[in-house]
Amino acid sequence: MESLQVLRSIAFIVGIFLLLFGVAMLIPAITNNYLGYEWKNFLVGFIVTCTFSAIFILLGKLNRVHGMPAIFAITSCTWIALSLFAAIPFYLDSLSYIDALFEAVSGITTTGATVLSYIEQQSPGILLWRAMLHGIGGFGVITVGIAIFPIFKVLSLNNLLYSEYSDALKRKLPHTRSVVIHIAEIYYCLILLCIFSYYLAGMPLFDAVCHGMSAVSTGGFANYNDSIGYYNNPILEVITIIFMILGSLPFLSYLKIIRRLDVCYDEQVSYFIKIVVISSLLACFWLYKNFDLGVFLSFRYSTFTITSFITSTGYVMCNYLNWSFISVLAFFLAFIGGCGGSASGGIKIFRLVIFLKSIRNYFSSLLNPSESDRVKLNGKILENDEVQSVFTFFAIYMLTFAISSIVMSCLSNADFITSISSVSAMLTNSGPGFSNLIGPSGNYSSFSGGVKLFLSFLMLLGRLEILPIYFCIGSLYWKLCHSRV
Repeated sequence: MESLQVLRSIAFIVGIFLLLFGVAMLIPAITNNYLGYEWKNFLVGFIVTCTFSAIFILLGKLNRVHGMPAIFAITSCTWIALSLFAAIPFYLDSLSYIDALFEAVSGITTTGATVLSYIEQQSPGILLWRAMLHGIGGFGVITVGIAIFPIFKVLSLNNLLYSEYSDALKRKLPHTRSVVIHIAEIYYCLILLCIFSYYLAGMPLFDAVCHGMSAVSTGGFANYNDSIGYYNNPILEVITIIFMILGSLPFLSYLKIIRRLDVCYDEQVSYFIKIVVISSLLACFWLYKNFDLGVFLSFRYSTFTITSFITSTGYVMCNYLNWSFISVLAFFLAFIGGCGGSASGGIKIFRLVIFLKSIRNYFSSLLNPSESDRVKLNGKILENDEVQSVFTFFAIYMLTFAISSIVMSCLSNADFITSISSVSAMLTNSGPGFSNLIGPSGNYSSFSGGVKLFLSFLMLLGRLEILPIYFCIGSLYWKLCHSRV
């Protein structure tokens, strides 16, 4: 009975999201129709998506669900369903369904990897739909992060929003139920501000709209094969860097600032900015010392590339494969990612902070057992199970990366660098890899259908913080095993 209630809840929630998705398809349809391009693929997508939406809503029923299995199942099924239907316009345009699914998953997970070889030849509607998937998916990432963290006993919404303040200050904060609405307002205001900034800097309005959604969501889809490098405009690059960083900061911190609270300090933000600055300066110094580029170009190339990868955006404006140190540095920074509660991918800064502090405390306790201390984050002492959850996540994440790299090399017969960098690009949702095949001038079109499905799974796995999908697979396997007994 309880399983049936969960299934009906999943059906209802998926139906509501599909309805919104179907209506969203009308925007690129109208765009293509107005500009004289093929638009019926979006109309068909709208009809099919809304039809299934109505079926799910009629069969489903919104019940109050409890526990991790139900929450994880709803989250995973919603993202998978949205990806399946988001692929319809791509499929009806020119791609095979597997290619279309890869492109859709890449968009909605804000990965930014593509199978399109000639992006400039795509219709405006297709380009807009790719950007819209980033815009929708980026907000979904933030809200999922806020919902999932409390379940893992790390950075719950109360910890993020309330723990630092007195009772008087807490009254200024919104009710927990309205937090998502406020975050949506902040998120889409940032997108509008980015679009306006791009347009003022000389970017065409349509490109500004697409790249604005892509930059703030840390997605990485661009309207040109050369990505942001197509414009060769330092001002546009600076704007992109700013909004990639803004999209990688915790959106709850913006809410604190807007509410004019006395304390707006967030430890993970401090660490994030320090890592970006130090890494960019190191890369700049290395470029300047080893290549005849000058200070300006060295700083320009290094800062953009480092910021693009640590924010998991994946925009490119130069061929970073020519520079070994920057490639290696960017590879590892992509694993770190941005802050918790942001649109970026990766392991997240707050986990890295807790991880490093735990290691420091461990060695301190070995040297001075009497001076052992508990791990703190933003001045709050973390419980042992909160710290343990971070170590567990690290272990599962790296084990997933290792096993997936082996599977990737087996399925694709690709070289070592291509195998591990494609897996890392999918898990961290950063997009481009570190070989000529999938690097700044390449794409994922040459892989087989099976490999693309596997990479699509990894994108969803990384976007949903790995554990929800594993939990759903484990629960399903457990039920199947017990049903045979």
